[in-house]
Amino acid sequence: MSLQTQNALCEEPPSIFESLEKLKNAIWSRRPILKDIMTKHGGKTLYDYSLDFLDVNKTPSLDKRKHELFEVVEKLLKARLGEQTAKKARKQLEKLPLVSTADHHGPIINNPFWINSNIISALPCFGNGCEDLDYLIVFSFASVSANNASVYPRGIEFTSSINGSGNFTRIPFLPDKLKMGVVYALRGFTKEDIEKGKNVLMQKVKDKEVSQELADSVRKYIEEYFENKNILETPDLNSQITKINFKIWPTLFHNSKSAGKKEKIPDLIYLEIETIVTELLQKYHLENPDSLIYKLLFNKEYEGLVYKFFNKIPGAFSLENHWGTYMFWAIEEKKFHRQGLMLKDGKLCSEDNNYIFDYTPEIISKALKEKKIYPGMMLCYLLISLYYGMKCLGGFCQVNDLTMTKYAWEKFLKEVGENEEAEALNPVQTKELGGDGLVLSYLKTSNDNLINARGIDMILSDKDTSFERYVNLSKKLTLSEAMNPMLPEMYEVLYSYDDRDLDLWKTPVDQIFKATGLYKKLVEEMGEVEIRGSPA
Repeated sequence: MSLQTQNALCEEPPSIFESLEKLKNAIWSRRPILKDIMTKHGGKTLYDYSLDFLDVNKTPSLDKRKHELFEVVEKLLKARLGEQTAKKARKQLEKLPLVSTADHHGPIINNPFWINSNIISALPCFGNGCEDLDYLIVFSFASVSANNASVYPRGIEFTSSINGSGNFTRIPFLPDKLKMGVVYALRGFTKEDIEKGKNVLMQKVKDKEVSQELADSVRKYIEEYFENKNILETPDLNSQITKINFKIWPTLFHNSKSAGKKEKIPDLIYLEIETIVTELLQKYHLENPDSLIYKLLFNKEYEGLVYKFFNKIPGAFSLENHWGTYMFWAIEEKKFHRQGLMLKDGKLCSEDNNYIFDYTPEIISKALKEKKIYPGMMLCYLLISLYYGMKCLGGFCQVNDLTMTKYAWEKFLKEVGENEEAEALNPVQTKELGGDGLVLSYLKTSNDNLINARGIDMILSDKDTSFERYVNLSKKLTLSEAMNPMLPEMYEVLYSYDDRDLDLWKTPVDQIFKATGLYKKLVEEMGEVEIRGSPA
Protein backbone atom coordinates (compact mmCIF):
# COMPACT_ATOMS: atom_id res chain seq x y z
CA MET A 1 0.00 0.00 0.00
CA SER A 2 1.41 3.38 -0.95
CA LEU A 3 1.93 6.22 1.49
CA GLN A 4 -0.80 8.26 -0.26
CA THR A 5 -3.31 5.40 -0.03
CA GLN A 6 -2.63 4.90 3.65
CA ASN A 7 -3.22 8.55 4.34
CA ALA A 8 -6.45 8.61 2.37
CA LEU A 9 -7.85 5.53 4.09
CA CYS A 10 -7.03 6.60 7.61
CA GLU A 11 -7.79 10.29 7.11
CA GLU A 12 -4.85 11.26 9.30
CA PRO A 13 -2.20 13.91 8.71
CA PRO A 14 0.42 12.49 6.38
CA SER A 15 3.14 13.57 8.79
CA ILE A 16 2.54 10.51 11.00
CA PHE A 17 3.11 8.07 8.15
CA GLU A 18 6.04 10.10 6.87
CA SER A 19 7.52 9.99 10.38
CA LEU A 20 7.05 6.21 10.53
CA GLU A 21 8.85 5.77 7.23
CA LYS A 22 11.69 8.05 8.31
CA LEU A 23 11.99 6.26 11.65
CA LYS A 24 12.18 2.90 9.90
CA ASN A 25 14.79 4.11 7.44
CA ALA A 26 16.91 5.55 10.25
CA ILE A 27 16.67 2.31 12.27
CA TRP A 28 17.30 0.09 9.22
CA SER A 29 20.43 2.09 8.37
CA ARG A 30 21.91 1.16 11.77
CA ARG A 31 20.54 -2.40 11.78
CA PRO A 32 20.24 -3.54 8.13
CA ILE A 33 19.61 -7.19 8.99
CA LEU A 34 16.53 -6.11 10.94
CA LYS A 35 15.36 -4.45 7.72
CA ASP A 36 15.76 -7.75 5.86
CA ILE A 37 13.71 -9.57 8.50
CA MET A 38 10.90 -7.01 8.43
CA THR A 39 10.86 -6.89 4.62
CA LYS A 40 10.48 -10.67 4.53
CA HIS A 41 8.19 -11.26 7.49
CA GLY A 42 6.59 -7.90 8.42
CA GLY A 43 3.25 -8.82 6.84
CA LYS A 44 2.87 -12.08 8.80
CA THR A 45 0.67 -12.21 11.85
CA LEU A 46 2.70 -12.11 15.02
CA TYR A 47 1.38 -15.53 15.98
CA ASP A 48 2.37 -17.18 12.69
CA TYR A 49 5.80 -15.61 12.92
CA SER A 50 6.25 -16.92 16.46
CA LEU A 51 5.59 -20.52 15.40
CA ASP A 52 9.00 -20.54 13.74
CA PHE A 53 10.64 -20.07 17.15
CA LEU A 54 10.23 -23.80 17.78
CA ASP A 55 11.88 -24.73 14.48
CA VAL A 56 15.42 -25.33 15.73
CA ASN A 57 18.04 -26.47 13.25
CA LYS A 58 20.20 -29.47 14.06
CA THR A 59 23.86 -28.56 14.53
CA PRO A 60 25.53 -32.00 14.39
CA SER A 61 29.13 -30.84 14.78
CA LEU A 62 28.26 -28.65 17.76
CA ASP A 63 25.76 -30.93 19.50
CA LYS A 64 28.55 -33.01 21.04
CA ARG A 65 29.54 -30.00 23.16
CA LYS A 66 26.12 -28.97 24.39
CA HIS A 67 26.27 -31.17 27.48
CA GLU A 68 28.89 -28.79 28.88
CA LEU A 69 26.46 -25.88 28.68
CA PHE A 70 23.58 -27.94 30.06
CA GLU A 71 25.67 -29.03 33.06
CA VAL A 72 26.49 -25.43 33.93
CA VAL A 73 22.84 -24.31 33.59
CA GLU A 74 21.67 -27.20 35.77
CA LYS A 75 24.24 -26.33 38.44
CA LEU A 76 23.20 -22.66 38.57
CA LEU A 77 19.48 -23.43 38.62
CA LYS A 78 19.83 -26.03 41.34
CA ALA A 79 21.32 -23.39 43.63
CA ARG A 80 18.63 -20.80 42.81
CA LEU A 81 15.39 -22.67 42.02
CA GLY A 82 15.95 -26.17 43.36
CA GLU A 83 16.94 -29.55 42.03
CA GLN A 84 13.63 -30.47 40.40
CA THR A 85 13.43 -27.30 38.32
CA ALA A 86 17.12 -27.62 37.38
CA LYS A 87 16.72 -31.18 36.12
CA LYS A 88 13.55 -30.43 34.17
CA ALA A 89 15.11 -27.35 32.57
CA ARG A 90 18.15 -29.35 31.49
CA LYS A 91 15.94 -32.07 30.02
CA GLN A 92 14.03 -29.44 28.06
CA LEU A 93 17.23 -27.89 26.69
CA GLU A 94 18.50 -31.30 25.65
CA LYS A 95 15.30 -31.84 23.68
CA LEU A 96 14.95 -28.28 22.34
CA PRO A 97 18.16 -26.19 22.47
CA LEU A 98 16.28 -22.88 22.40
CA VAL A 99 16.68 -19.85 24.66
CA SER A 100 15.93 -16.15 24.53
CA THR A 101 18.89 -13.80 24.78
CA ALA A 102 16.87 -10.64 24.16
CA ASP A 103 16.50 -9.40 27.72
CA HIS A 104 18.48 -7.41 30.26
CA HIS A 105 18.79 -8.99 33.70
CA GLY A 106 16.26 -7.22 35.88
CA PRO A 107 12.77 -7.58 37.35
CA ILE A 108 10.44 -8.73 34.58
CA ILE A 109 7.69 -6.41 35.81
CA ASN A 110 9.44 -3.11 35.06
CA ASN A 111 9.80 -2.37 31.37
CA PRO A 112 7.27 -3.25 28.64
CA PHE A 113 10.19 -4.30 26.42
CA TRP A 114 10.85 -7.42 28.48
CA ILE A 115 7.26 -8.23 29.46
CA ASN A 116 6.30 -8.31 25.79
CA SER A 117 9.49 -10.02 24.72
CA ASN A 118 8.57 -12.96 26.91
CA ILE A 119 4.85 -12.94 26.14
CA ILE A 120 5.69 -13.14 22.44
CA SER A 121 8.40 -15.77 22.94
CA ALA A 122 5.85 -17.92 24.79
CA LEU A 123 3.11 -17.61 22.13
CA PRO A 124 3.88 -20.86 20.27
CA CYS A 125 3.87 -22.81 23.56
CA PHE A 126 0.20 -22.14 24.21
CA GLY A 127 -2.33 -24.65 22.89
CA ASN A 128 0.09 -25.93 20.28
CA GLY A 129 0.88 -29.41 21.49
CA CYS A 130 3.87 -28.10 23.44
CA GLU A 131 2.69 -29.13 26.89
CA ASP A 132 6.09 -30.64 27.64
CA LEU A 133 7.75 -27.21 27.42
CA ASP A 134 7.72 -26.30 31.09
CA TYR A 135 9.96 -23.25 30.86
CA LEU A 136 10.68 -20.15 28.87
CA ILE A 137 14.44 -19.97 29.41
CA VAL A 138 16.15 -16.59 29.13
CA PHE A 139 19.92 -16.06 29.16
CA SER A 140 19.69 -12.37 30.06
CA PHE A 141 22.48 -9.79 29.96
CA ALA A 142 23.59 -8.38 33.34
CA SER A 143 26.09 -5.99 31.76
CA VAL A 144 23.78 -3.03 32.39
CA SER A 145 23.69 -0.48 35.19
CA ALA A 146 21.27 -0.71 38.10
CA ASN A 147 19.71 2.50 36.82
CA ASN A 148 19.32 1.22 33.25
CA ALA A 149 16.29 2.89 31.70
CA SER A 150 15.03 -0.21 29.90
CA VAL A 151 14.91 -2.53 32.92
CA TYR A 152 15.61 -0.54 36.14
CA PRO A 153 17.15 -3.37 38.20
CA ARG A 154 17.61 -1.21 41.32
CA GLY A 155 13.88 -1.14 42.11
CA ILE A 156 10.40 -1.25 40.59
CA GLU A 157 8.28 0.73 38.12
CA PHE A 158 4.53 1.04 37.78
CA THR A 159 2.04 3.35 36.11
CA SER A 160 0.93 6.19 38.39
CA SER A 161 -2.48 7.31 37.25
CA ILE A 162 -3.52 10.02 39.69
CA ASN A 163 -3.87 12.50 36.82
CA GLY A 164 -4.92 9.96 34.20
CA SER A 165 -1.83 10.66 32.10
CA GLY A 166 -0.30 7.20 32.24
CA ASN A 167 3.05 8.46 33.53
CA PHE A 168 5.10 5.89 35.38
CA THR A 169 6.72 6.02 38.80
CA ARG A 170 10.00 4.50 39.97
CA ILE A 171 10.64 3.26 43.49
CA PRO A 172 14.37 2.67 44.12
CA PHE A 173 15.59 -0.01 46.53
CA LEU A 174 19.36 0.00 45.97
CA PRO A 175 21.05 3.24 47.13
CA ASP A 176 21.94 6.07 44.81
CA LYS A 177 25.68 5.36 45.11
CA LEU A 178 25.16 2.03 43.34
CA LYS A 179 22.87 3.29 40.58
CA MET A 180 25.57 3.14 37.88
CA GLY A 181 27.04 -0.12 39.12
CA VAL A 182 26.86 -3.05 36.71
CA VAL A 183 24.12 -5.51 37.72
CA TYR A 184 26.47 -8.48 37.32
CA ALA A 185 28.60 -7.33 40.27
CA LEU A 186 26.02 -5.91 42.69
CA ARG A 187 24.86 -7.14 46.07
CA GLY A 188 21.24 -8.02 46.59
CA PHE A 189 18.41 -6.02 48.11
CA THR A 190 18.37 -5.94 51.92
CA LYS A 191 15.45 -5.44 54.28
CA GLU A 192 16.73 -1.92 54.94
CA ASP A 193 16.73 -1.20 51.18
CA ILE A 194 13.12 -2.36 50.88
CA GLU A 195 12.00 -0.28 53.86
CA LYS A 196 13.55 2.83 52.32
CA GLY A 197 11.75 2.06 49.07
CA LYS A 198 8.40 1.80 50.86
CA ASN A 199 9.11 5.15 52.51
CA VAL A 200 9.70 6.68 49.06
CA LEU A 201 6.35 5.24 47.96
CA MET A 202 4.54 6.84 50.91
CA GLN A 203 6.21 10.18 50.19
CA LYS A 204 4.86 10.05 46.66
CA VAL A 205 1.39 9.70 48.11
CA LYS A 206 1.96 12.83 50.22
CA ASP A 207 3.25 14.64 47.14
CA LYS A 208 0.08 13.55 45.27
CA GLU A 209 2.09 11.67 42.65
CA VAL A 210 0.48 8.31 43.51
CA SER A 211 -3.00 7.60 44.85
CA GLN A 212 -3.32 6.03 48.33
CA GLU A 213 -5.24 3.07 46.86
CA LEU A 214 -2.53 2.29 44.37
CA ALA A 215 0.25 2.79 46.92
CA ASP A 216 -1.39 0.32 49.31
CA SER A 217 -1.56 -2.31 46.58
CA VAL A 218 2.05 -1.71 45.50
CA ARG A 219 3.26 -1.90 49.10
CA LYS A 220 1.62 -5.32 49.54
CA TYR A 221 3.17 -6.43 46.27
CA ILE A 222 6.65 -5.31 47.42
CA GLU A 223 6.29 -7.17 50.72
CA GLU A 224 5.20 -10.38 49.02
CA TYR A 225 7.71 -10.56 46.19
CA PHE A 226 10.75 -8.55 47.30
CA GLU A 227 10.71 -8.56 51.10
CA ASN A 228 10.19 -12.26 51.67
CA LYS A 229 12.79 -14.43 53.41
CA ASN A 230 13.84 -16.38 50.31
CA ILE A 231 14.86 -13.16 48.54
CA LEU A 232 16.48 -11.38 51.46
CA GLU A 233 18.63 -14.43 52.29
CA THR A 234 20.04 -14.40 48.75
CA PRO A 235 23.18 -12.22 48.81
CA ASP A 236 23.64 -11.26 45.14
CA LEU A 237 21.31 -9.33 42.86
CA ASN A 238 21.71 -11.80 39.97
CA SER A 239 20.24 -14.69 41.97
CA GLN A 240 17.53 -12.52 43.50
CA ILE A 241 16.32 -11.52 40.03
CA THR A 242 16.14 -15.18 38.96
CA LYS A 243 13.98 -16.00 41.98
CA ILE A 244 11.79 -12.88 41.76
CA ASN A 245 11.00 -13.34 38.06
CA PHE A 246 10.24 -17.04 38.46
CA LYS A 247 7.66 -16.27 41.15
CA ILE A 248 6.15 -13.13 39.59
CA TRP A 249 5.66 -14.24 35.98
CA PRO A 250 2.51 -16.41 36.44
CA THR A 251 0.75 -13.63 38.36
CA LEU A 252 0.74 -11.33 35.32
CA PHE A 253 -1.91 -13.49 33.65
CA HIS A 254 -5.37 -13.69 35.21
CA ASN A 255 -8.97 -12.88 34.45
CA SER A 256 -11.46 -10.76 36.33
CA LYS A 257 -13.33 -13.72 37.81
CA SER A 258 -10.33 -15.72 39.03
CA ALA A 259 -7.38 -13.40 39.57
CA GLY A 260 -4.12 -15.27 39.83
CA LYS A 261 -5.41 -18.38 38.04
CA LYS A 262 -2.46 -20.35 36.65
CA GLU A 263 -2.74 -21.06 32.94
CA LYS A 264 -0.74 -23.66 31.14
CA ILE A 265 2.07 -21.39 30.02
CA PRO A 266 5.79 -21.95 30.53
CA ASP A 267 7.36 -20.74 33.76
CA LEU A 268 10.00 -18.07 33.29
CA ILE A 269 13.67 -18.72 34.06
CA TYR A 270 16.19 -15.87 33.96
CA LEU A 271 19.90 -16.71 34.15
CA GLU A 272 22.45 -14.01 33.44
CA ILE A 273 24.56 -15.03 30.45
CA GLU A 274 27.81 -13.64 31.88
CA THR A 275 27.75 -16.11 34.78
CA ILE A 276 26.99 -19.01 32.43
CA VAL A 277 29.90 -18.06 30.17
CA THR A 278 32.24 -17.52 33.14
CA GLU A 279 31.43 -21.00 34.46
CA LEU A 280 31.98 -22.53 31.02
CA LEU A 281 35.33 -20.79 30.61
CA GLN A 282 36.60 -21.87 33.99
CA LYS A 283 35.40 -25.47 33.76
CA TYR A 284 36.10 -26.33 30.12
CA HIS A 285 38.36 -23.81 28.40
CA LEU A 286 40.84 -21.80 30.45
CA GLU A 287 42.82 -24.88 31.47
CA ASN A 288 42.50 -26.69 28.14
CA PRO A 289 45.05 -25.59 25.49
CA ASP A 290 43.28 -27.82 22.94
CA SER A 291 40.04 -25.88 23.30
CA LEU A 292 39.16 -23.65 20.36
CA ILE A 293 38.08 -20.95 22.81
CA TYR A 294 41.41 -21.20 24.64
CA LYS A 295 43.20 -20.66 21.34
CA LEU A 296 40.97 -17.70 20.49
CA LEU A 297 41.78 -16.06 23.81
CA PHE A 298 45.48 -16.82 24.27
CA ASN A 299 47.12 -17.72 20.96
CA LYS A 300 49.25 -14.64 20.28
CA GLU A 301 49.04 -15.22 16.53
CA TYR A 302 45.26 -14.78 16.73
CA GLU A 303 45.31 -11.35 18.38
CA GLY A 304 45.71 -9.41 15.14
CA LEU A 305 42.94 -11.43 13.51
CA VAL A 306 40.53 -10.60 16.34
CA TYR A 307 41.19 -6.92 15.71
CA LYS A 308 40.88 -7.49 11.97
CA PHE A 309 37.55 -9.31 11.94
CA PHE A 310 35.65 -8.04 15.01
CA ASN A 311 36.53 -4.35 14.99
CA LYS A 312 33.41 -2.11 14.73
CA ILE A 313 30.97 -4.96 15.37
CA PRO A 314 28.38 -3.93 18.00
CA GLY A 315 28.96 -5.99 21.11
CA ALA A 316 32.70 -6.16 20.42
CA PHE A 317 34.77 -2.97 20.14
CA SER A 318 35.82 -0.07 17.94
CA LEU A 319 39.47 0.88 17.87
CA GLU A 320 38.70 4.12 16.08
CA ASN A 321 35.81 5.30 18.24
CA HIS A 322 37.02 3.88 21.56
CA TRP A 323 33.92 1.95 22.55
CA GLY A 324 33.45 -1.66 23.66
CA THR A 325 36.00 -4.03 25.12
CA TYR A 326 38.36 -6.86 24.16
CA MET A 327 36.69 -10.07 25.38
CA PHE A 328 36.24 -8.93 29.02
CA TRP A 329 35.06 -5.88 30.96
CA ALA A 330 36.79 -4.78 34.15
CA ILE A 331 34.69 -3.94 37.22
CA GLU A 332 35.53 -0.76 39.13
CA GLU A 333 36.28 -1.62 42.73
CA LYS A 334 34.10 0.79 44.75
CA LYS A 335 31.07 1.76 42.68
CA PHE A 336 31.15 -1.33 40.43
CA HIS A 337 31.13 0.58 37.15
CA ARG A 338 32.35 -1.35 34.12
CA GLN A 339 35.58 -0.37 32.39
CA GLY A 340 36.53 -1.25 28.80
CA LEU A 341 39.79 -3.10 28.21
CA MET A 342 42.11 -3.51 25.24
CA LEU A 343 44.88 -6.02 24.71
CA LYS A 344 48.31 -4.36 24.61
CA ASP A 345 51.65 -6.13 24.86
CA GLY A 346 50.22 -9.18 26.59
CA LYS A 347 48.08 -7.23 29.05
CA LEU A 348 44.43 -6.22 29.22
CA CYS A 349 44.45 -2.50 30.01
CA SER A 350 41.81 0.15 30.56
CA GLU A 351 42.28 3.38 28.62
CA ASP A 352 43.49 5.20 31.77
CA ASN A 353 45.67 2.21 32.81
CA ASN A 354 43.93 2.02 36.18
CA TYR A 355 42.99 -1.58 35.43
CA ILE A 356 45.69 -3.90 34.09
CA PHE A 357 45.58 -7.70 33.93
CA ASP A 358 48.27 -10.01 32.60
CA TYR A 359 46.57 -11.83 29.75
CA THR A 360 47.27 -15.38 30.84
CA PRO A 361 44.84 -18.23 31.58
CA GLU A 362 45.80 -18.18 35.26
CA ILE A 363 45.28 -14.45 35.80
CA ILE A 364 42.09 -14.33 33.75
CA SER A 365 40.64 -17.29 35.66
CA LYS A 366 41.50 -15.68 39.00
CA ALA A 367 40.05 -12.31 37.95
CA LEU A 368 36.81 -13.99 36.80
CA LYS A 369 36.50 -15.89 40.08
CA GLU A 370 37.02 -12.71 42.09
CA LYS A 371 34.58 -10.76 39.88
CA LYS A 372 37.21 -8.25 38.85
CA ILE A 373 36.31 -8.90 35.20
CA TYR A 374 33.44 -10.51 33.33
CA PRO A 375 32.83 -11.68 29.71
CA GLY A 376 31.80 -9.11 27.10
CA MET A 377 28.85 -9.50 24.76
CA MET A 378 30.91 -10.75 21.82
CA LEU A 379 32.44 -13.55 23.90
CA CYS A 380 28.98 -14.46 25.21
CA TYR A 381 27.60 -14.64 21.68
CA LEU A 382 30.56 -16.71 20.53
CA LEU A 383 30.17 -19.33 23.23
CA ILE A 384 26.41 -19.71 23.58
CA SER A 385 25.34 -19.37 19.95
CA LEU A 386 28.36 -20.09 17.77
CA TYR A 387 30.37 -22.60 19.82
CA TYR A 388 27.58 -24.52 21.55
CA GLY A 389 25.05 -23.96 18.77
CA MET A 390 22.03 -22.75 20.75
CA LYS A 391 19.18 -21.07 18.92
CA CYS A 392 18.90 -17.64 20.52
CA LEU A 393 15.79 -15.50 20.17
CA GLY A 394 17.00 -11.92 20.15
CA GLY A 395 15.98 -8.32 20.15
CA PHE A 396 16.01 -5.80 17.31
CA CYS A 397 19.72 -5.15 17.88
CA GLN A 398 20.78 -8.76 18.44
CA VAL A 399 19.49 -10.09 15.12
CA ASN A 400 21.90 -7.73 13.43
CA ASP A 401 24.81 -7.90 15.87
CA LEU A 402 24.84 -11.68 16.34
CA THR A 403 24.63 -12.24 12.59
CA MET A 404 27.58 -9.91 12.03
CA THR A 405 29.48 -11.77 14.77
CA LYS A 406 28.73 -15.07 13.03
CA TYR A 407 30.08 -13.75 9.71
CA ALA A 408 33.23 -12.45 11.42
CA TRP A 409 33.76 -15.71 13.34
CA GLU A 410 33.40 -17.74 10.15
CA LYS A 411 36.05 -15.60 8.40
CA PHE A 412 38.30 -15.85 11.44
CA LEU A 413 38.04 -19.65 11.54
CA LYS A 414 38.85 -20.00 7.84
CA GLU A 415 41.83 -17.67 8.25
CA VAL A 416 43.32 -19.87 11.01
CA GLY A 417 42.63 -23.11 9.13
CA GLU A 418 39.64 -24.28 11.21
CA ASN A 419 37.55 -25.08 8.14
CA GLU A 420 35.44 -27.78 9.79
CA GLU A 421 34.51 -25.37 12.57
CA ALA A 422 33.59 -22.75 9.96
CA GLU A 423 31.34 -25.21 8.13
CA ALA A 424 29.70 -26.23 11.41
CA LEU A 425 28.30 -22.69 11.70
CA ASN A 426 26.08 -23.02 8.63
CA PRO A 427 22.94 -24.29 10.41
CA VAL A 428 23.27 -21.93 13.41
CA GLN A 429 20.30 -19.55 13.40
CA THR A 430 21.06 -15.91 14.21
CA LYS A 431 18.25 -13.91 12.56
CA GLU A 432 15.64 -14.90 15.12
CA LEU A 433 13.70 -11.81 16.20
CA GLY A 434 11.99 -12.54 19.51
CA GLY A 435 9.58 -10.14 21.14
CA ASP A 436 11.92 -7.21 21.83
CA GLY A 437 10.67 -4.10 20.02
CA LEU A 438 7.16 -5.53 19.68
CA VAL A 439 4.25 -4.89 22.02
CA LEU A 440 1.04 -6.79 22.79
CA SER A 441 0.31 -5.64 26.34
CA TYR A 442 -1.38 -2.24 26.70
CA LEU A 443 -3.45 -0.27 29.18
CA LYS A 444 -6.04 2.41 28.46
CA THR A 445 -5.74 5.66 30.38
CA SER A 446 -8.66 7.78 31.53
CA ASN A 447 -7.72 10.14 28.68
CA ASP A 448 -8.54 7.36 26.19
CA ASN A 449 -4.92 6.89 25.20
CA LEU A 450 -3.11 3.55 25.10
CA ILE A 451 0.18 3.05 26.92
CA ASN A 452 2.52 0.10 27.18
CA ALA A 453 1.63 -1.93 30.29
CA ARG A 454 4.15 -2.60 33.01
CA GLY A 455 4.01 -5.81 35.02
CA ILE A 456 2.61 -4.33 38.22
CA ASP A 457 -0.13 -2.72 36.12
CA MET A 458 -1.10 -6.14 34.80
CA ILE A 459 -0.91 -7.80 38.21
CA LEU A 460 -3.04 -5.17 39.94
CA SER A 461 -5.56 -4.83 37.12
CA ASP A 462 -9.01 -6.22 37.87
CA LYS A 463 -9.54 -6.81 34.14
CA ASP A 464 -8.79 -9.88 32.05
CA THR A 465 -5.06 -10.32 31.43
CA SER A 466 -5.25 -14.03 30.69
CA PHE A 467 -2.55 -15.30 28.37
CA GLU A 468 -5.13 -16.58 25.91
CA ARG A 469 -6.15 -12.99 25.16
CA TYR A 470 -2.61 -12.16 24.04
CA VAL A 471 -2.58 -15.26 21.86
CA ASN A 472 -5.82 -14.15 20.22
CA LEU A 473 -4.51 -10.63 19.70
CA SER A 474 -1.29 -11.94 18.16
CA LYS A 475 -3.39 -13.64 15.48
CA LYS A 476 -4.83 -10.26 14.43
CA LEU A 477 -1.70 -8.09 14.41
CA THR A 478 1.11 -8.25 11.90
CA LEU A 479 4.75 -8.07 12.89
CA SER A 480 4.94 -4.54 11.45
CA GLU A 481 1.84 -3.37 13.31
CA ALA A 482 3.24 -4.63 16.59
CA MET A 483 6.52 -2.80 16.00
CA ASN A 484 5.19 0.59 14.86
CA PRO A 485 4.48 2.06 18.35
CA MET A 486 7.97 1.08 19.50
CA LEU A 487 9.82 2.80 16.65
CA PRO A 488 10.49 6.07 18.54
CA GLU A 489 11.95 4.11 21.48
CA MET A 490 14.05 1.93 19.17
CA TYR A 491 15.30 5.11 17.50
CA GLU A 492 16.28 6.46 20.93
CA VAL A 493 18.28 3.29 21.66
CA LEU A 494 20.23 3.49 18.41
CA TYR A 495 20.91 7.22 18.23
CA SER A 496 22.61 9.39 20.83
CA TYR A 497 20.87 12.64 21.75
CA ASP A 498 23.16 14.75 19.56
CA ASP A 499 22.49 12.50 16.56
CA ARG A 500 18.70 12.46 16.86
CA ASP A 501 16.16 14.27 14.75
CA LEU A 502 14.07 15.56 17.66
CA ASP A 503 10.86 15.66 15.60
CA LEU A 504 11.25 11.97 14.75
CA TRP A 505 12.16 11.02 18.30
CA LYS A 506 9.10 12.83 19.67
CA THR A 507 6.64 11.27 17.22
CA PRO A 508 3.48 10.92 19.35
CA VAL A 509 2.88 7.26 20.09
CA ASP A 510 -0.82 7.83 20.70
CA GLN A 511 -1.11 9.18 17.15
CA ILE A 512 0.73 6.15 15.79
CA PHE A 513 -1.87 3.93 17.50
CA LYS A 514 -4.82 5.78 16.00
CA ALA A 515 -3.41 6.61 12.56
CA THR A 516 -2.47 3.01 11.81
CA GLY A 517 -5.74 1.51 13.07
CA LEU A 518 -3.94 -0.30 15.86
CA TYR A 519 -5.94 1.47 18.57
CA LYS A 520 -9.20 0.01 17.30
CA LYS A 521 -7.81 -3.53 17.04
CA LEU A 522 -6.38 -3.42 20.55
CA VAL A 523 -9.50 -2.05 22.21
CA GLU A 524 -11.74 -4.50 20.36
CA GLU A 525 -9.64 -7.48 21.44
CA MET A 526 -8.34 -6.46 24.87
CA GLY A 527 -11.29 -4.38 26.05
CA GLU A 528 -11.37 -1.34 28.29
CA VAL A 529 -8.39 -2.13 30.51
CA GLU A 530 -8.10 1.02 32.57
CA ILE A 531 -5.26 1.78 34.95
CA ARG A 532 -6.04 0.95 38.55
CA GLY A 533 -6.67 4.03 40.64
CA SER A 534 -7.68 6.32 37.76
CA PRO A 535 -9.96 9.09 38.94
CA ALA A 536 -13.65 8.63 38.29
